Amino acid sequence: MNPYWKDRGVPWEYDPGPPKNRKWPRFFSETPNYRQLSKVVLGEERFRWHFGPMFYRGRLQDNAVKVLIIGQEGAQDESLAHRAFTGGTGSRMQHFLNVLGITRSYLFLNTFVYPIFGQYDAPLRWLAQHLDSPIVQHRHELFNYVLERNDLHLVVAVGNAAKESVVTWVASRGGSCPAGSSDVSQCTADVLGPNTRIVGLMHPGGAGQGGSVAAIVADFRRAIDRIKQWAIDDPNWLPPDPDGGRQWDQPYRYRSAPIPFRDFAYGVPWRLGYGTTTSNRRDGQRSIQLFSAGGVYNNRGVSLRYPGSADGSPEGYAAQPGDLPYEPPRVAYREYDRGPSPGMARLFMGGSAGLSWPDFEALGLRAHASVGYGPIYRGRPEQARILILADQQSHDDLFTGRALTGECGQRLQAYLAAMGIYTCYAVIRVLPVDTLGEDKVVVATAINHPQTQAVYQAIVDRIRARREAPQLLLALGPHARNLATQLNLDSLPIVPLKAWSEAGVLADWQTQLAVIGHLDYQPEVEHPSYTYNGERGQIPSFDLPYGTLCWQGTSGDRAQRAIMSQSAIDSFDYYKLTMPRWASQLAPVPLSPQEETAVSRAP
Repeated sequence: MNPYWKDRGVPWEYDPGPPKNRKWPRFFSETPNYRQLSKVVLGEERFRWHFGPMFYRGRLQDNAVKVLIIGQEGAQDESLAHRAFTGGTGSRMQHFLNVLGITRSYLFLNTFVYPIFGQYDAPLRWLAQHLDSPIVQHRHELFNYVLERNDLHLVVAVGNAAKESVVTWVASRGGSCPAGSSDVSQCTADVLGPNTRIVGLMHPGGAGQGGSVAAIVADFRRAIDRIKQWAIDDPNWLPPDPDGGRQWDQPYRYRSAPIPFRDFAYGVPWRLGYGTTTSNRRDGQRSIQLFSAGGVYNNRGVSLRYPGSADGSPEGYAAQPGDLPYEPPRVAYREYDRGPSPGMARLFMGGSAGLSWPDFEALGLRAHASVGYGPIYRGRPEQARILILADQQSHDDLFTGRALTGECGQRLQAYLAAMGIYTCYAVIRVLPVDTLGEDKVVVATAINHPQTQAVYQAIVDRIRARREAPQLLLALGPHARNLATQLNLDSLPIVPLKAWSEAGVLADWQTQLAVIGHLDYQPEVEHPSYTYNGERGQIPSFDLPYGTLCWQGTSGDRAQRAIMSQSAIDSFDYYKLTMPRWASQLAPVPLSPQEETAVSRAP
């Protein structure tokens, strides 16, 4: 088994995002105006807004949650994964849940959906805990919806902010907490549900702020002992999950555990959630650097540089009124890709019987194994009229978990629109690992490997087996053109296209567009323009996993791979995602009338 899968399940088991037939997507889209609320109430921006909110991790299905874990806010790993409790603290809490035998029936939520600058302190408390605060009201909507859709047995508050949030929540429902946040287990938990108990924990991150690790360990053991006693008193209260087992007959050991793949969107780098913090902020909040298992936090001891400024431009960016570039769509909040079908997901990851990917490292490719095989597809393989085989063109795919989402993909999006194709396409990337800058012969060797050929043939066969099979294949880039000639496609027409990085690409695309206009395929609109002048489109939100920000998939290439400063050799251990400068310079939007009324009552 791949070492980066250990104790995580398999990467074709994934979180499709909030159920679209429940209120979760709408609630998340109604996130308060954190930026302007902070400026009005505190006189400054206290929230790290560039990489957006992170709402949850775990189960959002009905009757799926027995344990609710409440924290303070997320950090940079959570920003990349668009899921809460993903980094070091999340890994500590994953082990805590494992000890309880709770492997699936949990949900992580936070006091704030945006990270804060600095520490939780008194100036933040009105925003965080007053019942007039829009942030508190929104948080209570989420918490109460958990109660509405589940029989909640245990609430775990991690850190002071979370404990105060529990006290506020209990009070809002008519209960009380006699000991306040110092001992939330004394709160009248029955106002949350007849089977609900509450326990508090010291925040694991306190050790990094000068706190005592011994005190944190002792506090975790105290909480485990309390939960154990509740379970002894009522054996039916918190049964372990079917694949979980109690681990409390031995002294509690303060450890980390990796985050299961089923908690992440399909295609997330395997490095995220691997059991520790795996990224760091850079460039004055504009970027986040991800490092592989072969790298080190903040590239300590390693001198790196990144080519270019990655400033980007808003060409092609098209938001609906009310959307914010640094959040997921607020208007079309149910437009996100839930991931491939189970069989296709397994096939993409090389997990189908007899169809595993070859050892790419042994074939000479330098991509680190901890990064994974995520961004191999984009679109809808089940309804594709146009199938696109495409060379990797940027590193954006690593951060979106979807193929061809950088500059070339954005140009392709406008090109497809010129063909009259808006939704009925599927992009399949040539090789699921990073190949940019690699020797062409080495890449070709990997593509020509029998195992690689077998996987791609199976992918194409599965897509073409539908009743409405693809009517046309675009082969984008030299490796895609090579692969297309080696696959058995029967009579499927192939249109070779240059990659956007190749010389003469615009003239080539225009020439081939005229050819396409005479081919027998079914556009989605009458009378496509068949005119393309090199414009950039936007990767639609329905192509991207839940939580992806509006600025992602726009503004050109947003991701870069590092270069070793001394040797000028590419490092396959460090990658950086950068917010476009135009979006980073945006001022906060005004408060809504309801928010203005609320803050008028703030002290």
